[in-house]
Amino acid sequence: MVVASAASANAGTLGLKALLSLPPLPAIIAEWFALVPLICHLTNYEEDHQMVGELALTGRLTTGLLPKLGYLNGIWRFLDRGPDFLDRANTRSEFTFKVWDASWGSTFTRANGTASSVITEYALSKHRDIYEAPDNASHTTTSGQAANSSASPSPSPPSSPSCSDSGLQSSISRQGNGSSVPSSSPFRRHQTLHVVRLYRKFQVSSFKARAFHALFRTIIQIVYALSLIGMIALLVLLGAYGTSIVLLISLVSKAVCLGFRVPRPSGYLDNNERQDACMLSASHDNASTWYLYVGDRGVVDWLLNKNMLSVPSGKSTSLNLFAAYFRFAHLLQLLAMTYVAAQKGIDGVSLVVLMLGNYAVKLLGGKHQMARQWLGREGVGVEARTFIFTGRTPMVGCVHSLSGAKDAKWMDALISPSKRRDSWMQELGEKEAKGPDDWQNSGLNPSDCWWVILNTKLAKNAVEMVRQHFPQEDRL
Repeated sequence: MVVASAASANAGTLGLKALLSLPPLPAIIAEWFALVPLICHLTNYEEDHQMVGELALTGRLTTGLLPKLGYLNGIWRFLDRGPDFLDRANTRSEFTFKVWDASWGSTFTRANGTASSVITEYALSKHRDIYEAPDNASHTTTSGQAANSSASPSPSPPSSPSCSDSGLQSSISRQGNGSSVPSSSPFRRHQTLHVVRLYRKFQVSSFKARAFHALFRTIIQIVYALSLIGMIALLVLLGAYGTSIVLLISLVSKAVCLGFRVPRPSGYLDNNERQDACMLSASHDNASTWYLYVGDRGVVDWLLNKNMLSVPSGKSTSLNLFAAYFRFAHLLQLLAMTYVAAQKGIDGVSLVVLMLGNYAVKLLGGKHQMARQWLGREGVGVEARTFIFTGRTPMVGCVHSLSGAKDAKWMDALISPSKRRDSWMQELGEKEAKGPDDWQNSGLNPSDCWWVILNTKLAKNAVEMVRQHFPQEDRL
């Protein structure tokens, strides 16, 4: 077996000599580091989804210090295909979510890529408390405290409606000897509901503040560009020619992005309806984690439903030039990174160091910086709370009550239409519970009657709990 010398490991496959010498590299390090970027820094189909989310929030293209291999090609496809690219990107990712508009009954896929996920994560990071919805019909929560789902119900008479029907009475007796709802139910399918409230703050920055922010951003960009130029010069002196080309592509791409802004559609964030929003979202119909977006309908509807980007479907000369550049930059980056993998040596080590620096810059920039900037720029406030339900039915009933909707068709995929669901919807809309005679003449069997009584009380208690934790929201 032939073992490469330390000196030849530094010089790489081609044996290129550098103007500045470094201590010899072990051969295994030179070989290993050459493979790391191609394995860890490749883009995938989810990058398109994330790029659309960044575009929706920032309104401009961004590349970062070291864009992943294939990311520049994604920008080219966005500029080349326009609206078709947005449609496809919104459906190919783990962040692809389905939305049920409880107010209007429509169902659709989340728009704007990861934009809503970025805002949601930021909102949840500010409030980490989790509140448990009551799991027995006689239990209600107190303001500011989480419900205790393990608490045993009181053996006192039920506060929920009782039925004179003998079959129902015997069914209730078998389940808890007359108590309201046994907390030791044999089945629990816990559901997590993140309630995100978006509202207008109407805080407009002064001209002086905007001018200072623009000047500060310009200074940062100049310092950033000069730093990259210095790094490129150093890499050339060290003989890391492939890595220097990768960094040069990043610098030029960032400069090109500064000259291209994606316009907003007309009526951006405007509300064309009088009522507030109430939209339930999850990854699929049978999910266990749900997101409820409430508040200003203009903000919620644009964030979840309408494209926040106005991409022209036609081709202009400037758009063609931008697209051609990113296509060329992608091919050049591909050649440079594969050259580094083949050359190895100090070039491979330099690219790994640059990749680690890129991750460090992202961490220093803050995970939620993009969300804070968009909220501040658009004058939007956000707050969130997390609630745990013991089942899907009480959760859906809570959402329906909060929406104020009269039609329950929006929940057809979650709870199948049936006679007992119709009775349940009627009970949720009533302030007073039915009497024994009403239930006896309802046409429901004892099991369905018990189901309606139980889930009505659980849903109403959950609504009360949610409203207690959003005191500023008139709608809730």
